[in-house]
Amino acid sequence: MAEFKELQQLWQRQQPQCPTPLGEAAALKNAFRRYGRRNDLIYLGKAIVIASLLIFLLSLLRHRPLAAFGASLAVFSGVVFLISDWRTQRAIARLNFASPSVEFLRSAIARLEAQRDPFHTREFRIAWGGLWIGCTVMIADQWFLMTPFLALAVLACVIAAQFAAYASARRVRGKRFEKQCRPLIDRLEAVLETMEADRI
Repeated sequence: MAEFKELQQLWQRQQPQCPTPLGEAAALKNAFRRYGRRNDLIYLGKAIVIASLLIFLLSLLRHRPLAAFGASLAVFSGVVFLISDWRTQRAIARLNFASPSVEFLRSAIARLEAQRDPFHTREFRIAWGGLWIGCTVMIADQWFLMTPFLALAVLACVIAAQFAAYASARRVRGKRFEKQCRPLIDRLEAVLETMEADRI
């Protein structure tokens, strides 16, 4: 009997190796709220930059309606993707961890993993197409005022700038993913492993 009591006391003194899913739920909820707040600030900054760009372009091209239309189309195409991406981030930040399940955690991890490269969505394709059309319209507005060589050079520069912006956006998004999403994924995977172990 004394041996049993000693074993019981030893067992009670042991610290759990990892937090329980319910104990971790509040911490995860707070971490995702911080994630949402950071992204809200990022998208607010992007919205200010886009609004400033639109105002600048419209004031610059106010006497050239076709070019102004092309600039507006290119900028609003970017707004479509910006709003879509922001809504996705908000949905992730508002995940409810009140009663996490294995399926819920797997879904949350998959949604975070998708943020590594969001440039394969329908909204991005629409934005990319609108950008191309808008830039083409802007060039077409001045096409007949340029020599063929200059027109081709301008077109090549515009195309190169678009692909450079795309490559830069992918690089920046990858860095943001590692800084913001990777720690959350690691925490979710730790809780998922605990829950899966408990089910065995």
